[in-house]
Amino acid sequence: MKKYLVSIGMGSLLVLSACGEDGNGSNEADTDETDEETEDVSAEEDDSDIDEEEEGNEDDESDEDGEDAATTEGGHEVGETVSDENGEQTLVSLADDVGTFETGPIILEIEKANGVSAVFEGEAAALLDQDEAEYIQVDMNVENTSEDDIMFYASQATLITDTGEQLDPDMFLSDHMDGEYFGEVSKSGSSYYFLENSTADEVQSIELRYSAPTDEDFMDVGDELQIEIDLER
Repeated sequence: MKKYLVSIGMGSLLVLSACGEDGNGSNEADTDETDEETEDVSAEEDDSDIDEEEEGNEDDESDEDGEDAATTEGGHEVGETVSDENGEQTLVSLADDVGTFETGPIILEIEKANGVSAVFEGEAAALLDQDEAEYIQVDMNVENTSEDDIMFYASQATLITDTGEQLDPDMFLSDHMDGEYFGEVSKSGSSYYFLENSTADEVQSIELRYSAPTDEDFMDVGDELQIEIDLER
């Protein structure tokens, strides 16, 4: 009887031990599953953080691209086409806020230079006697800082392209900027250079050459200007 009880007791211990082992195994399994779930959640959160970071970087890059995009003062971007009754004009290149240059009493500011590919229609085509044109436009401001009368012919500057063309501004379409500055006066205007052997898209850079300003006795009161401009795309 005693042996039986002992046997039962040992059996109970074995059962309890087994239950204990099963219980510990179950707890360990649950713990492992919980750990795995926690790791999965953490991994998902990490992936989510990475995705959000990548999206943020893409947004930043998009913003930077938007900021870096070359635009005119009127808000037109390179590649944009403007259509009206005169036809279509596509902005293919641009250099904005080129710079301010001084020679003697003259201050020359080049606001922008841009390349344009145009298709003319109607009166514009008839007036120009051509349906298509490739040209470079240069916008300028000129100021005489002297009280003396000075001659400076900004609207007669020669343009040289990296494609090997040497051009004078088209006098018919360009703004007439009188070269006589009587005292402290300012003038502004645009010059148009029509390309003969190149397209506007082929021109990567230009050079503008301005004659030196002179006084009433036709004596130089400054130096010639040679300005190199890279056209952005």
